[in-house]
Amino acid sequence: MRSNEVRSRSTRGHDDVTDTKQAGRPRAKSEVERQRHPTEVRRRLVIESARDLIADKGLFNVQIRDISRACGVSPGTITYHFRSLEEVLWEVVKAETAEFYIPLREAVANSQDNKATQLLSFLSGLFRPDADTRRHWMIWLDFWSAAAREDSYGEWMNEHYNAWWDALTGIIEQGVADGEFICGDPRNFAVWTSSIVDGLAIQCYSKKARITVAEAQWYLLRHVREGLGLSEPE
Repeated sequence: MRSNEVRSRSTRGHDDVTDTKQAGRPRAKSEVERQRHPTEVRRRLVIESARDLIADKGLFNVQIRDISRACGVSPGTITYHFRSLEEVLWEVVKAETAEFYIPLREAVANSQDNKATQLLSFLSGLFRPDADTRRHWMIWLDFWSAAAREDSYGEWMNEHYNAWWDALTGIIEQGVADGEFICGDPRNFAVWTSSIVDGLAIQCYSKKARITVAEAQWYLLRHVREGLGLSEPE
């Protein structure tokens, strides 16, 4: 009987020591805790970090190790969520384009202003002196070069331009129907206008540019007013 009591106390003592050790040891994370940062959150973190790097260093000068340092994760984490560096760069371009143009298009779609005001506001938003707008054009300057060499980039860029032309054409056609614009070929004018946008972007956002962002905006809006028969602002 006494030996059983000793054995029982010994077992309790062992359990107490085990409980004490476990109390000081970090417990294993649950499945829910391990998924605290789901795939889309981690991918977004990588894309945001890569976006600033690309705008600063150029599309072709950024490596996996640069991105890992910038977003504070291991290179292995990046290659786990992205098949290659090219996929990271591709996602950066798509995210940047969507976040830059969609708000401009939505503002026009939700506006109660006349078509002239909508169109001029939309185009004015393409040339602003803030850091985000400059970052957009820095990424696109590199993307144009990539699209000239890679079929997949070129195909996606053509889809982007088609959507861009469609948006402009729709506004112009409605303005013509409402009697606000004079334009015999809205689609042709949309393509012409987008080409002017691209040329001005290269000239005003390049290093040591001779054309300021404000001047680029002025040239663009003047082209539109003259081409659509709009009067100059007083």
